[in-house]
Amino acid sequence: MLTLDIPTDPYWINLPRGVRVQIKPVTTAIMAAAQSASARRLGAARAATTDLDPDLARGLAFAFLVKALANHAVIAWEGIGDQEGNTLPLSHEALDCLMDLDDIAAAFWDSATALVAKVSIEGNG
Repeated sequence: MLTLDIPTDPYWINLPRGVRVQIKPVTTAIMAAAQSASARRLGAARAATTDLDPDLARGLAFAFLVKALANHAVIAWEGIGDQEGNTLPLSHEALDCLMDLDDIAAAFWDSATALVAKVSIEGNG
């Protein structure tokens, strides 16, 4: 039986280093938008570098996907500041910088996609 227990309202997820982000639920539309944005960025990287290493291309594809998902899903954050300790406002550029931190990006991906993955694992997907 398909259980539809995926949230429909924004919710907070905790990330390493005292960071929290509030995200919209990862729907088909949000994931498709992230995949499309990631594919465009990877295409541009491949066009700019004719000898792009295949391993690096795979790494870039994932990095671009995580950044795109964050930019489509994150609506608020806590625990992000500049070098002087001032709170930084949420922006696409700042989210990209945050997602350049490997531990943050991995935790974000795992948390943001966990509910969809859980449904898939249970045979509901």
